[in-house]
Amino acid sequence: MNRNRLIIGAAVLVVLILLLTYGLIQGRNGQPRAGERSPLTELAYCNSDNVRPCIVSFSLDSDGNMLVNIITPSSSFPAFYLKIVHEKGETTYECQKVEKFPANVYCIGEAMQVGKILQFLLISKNGDKVLAEGSFAIIGLALPTPEDQLTASVTPTPEGPLGTVTATPTRVKSTPSPSYPNPPYPNPSPSYP
Repeated sequence: MNRNRLIIGAAVLVVLILLLTYGLIQGRNGQPRAGERSPLTELAYCNSDNVRPCIVSFSLDSDGNMLVNIITPSSSFPAFYLKIVHEKGETTYECQKVEKFPANVYCIGEAMQVGKILQFLLISKNGDKVLAEGSFAIIGLALPTPEDQLTASVTPTPEGPLGTVTATPTRVKSTPSPSYPNPPYPNPSPSYP
């Protein structure tokens, strides 16, 4: 009888060791437990690796606000806002999906200095969870189209032996693109305006 108990005890011990080993392996590969941070998606400039989300471009609107153009992995990506941490503190940017291209998002806020390393955080509007994070410099800002442009009209005058040409500057009001912020083409490069 002692021999049967010893065999049963050894079998139970082996099963417990196997379950413990399986649990440890699954714990390392599975979802993070309470108190642990899940790995963040890296946020960087868009490139040929097609890692999403990524930043396509930076530009300025006519009011001097900075537009940050972002491509998300899919249209079901959670709604978020952008936070940029810089040497003077942090600035929050409101973000919204582009109407006809919901994987494309643009965020608008205070203009940042070009060339400084900044920390970019995409933060979920539901629960303030950090979705993606990255640190890099803004390498350039697309400038807005000026509202007023000067054009010159050339008028020949009959004075002098060969005539004189007079250039008259004329102020022309430019109009913003009617597609802003929704580009009119199927595969946009969402650099607005």
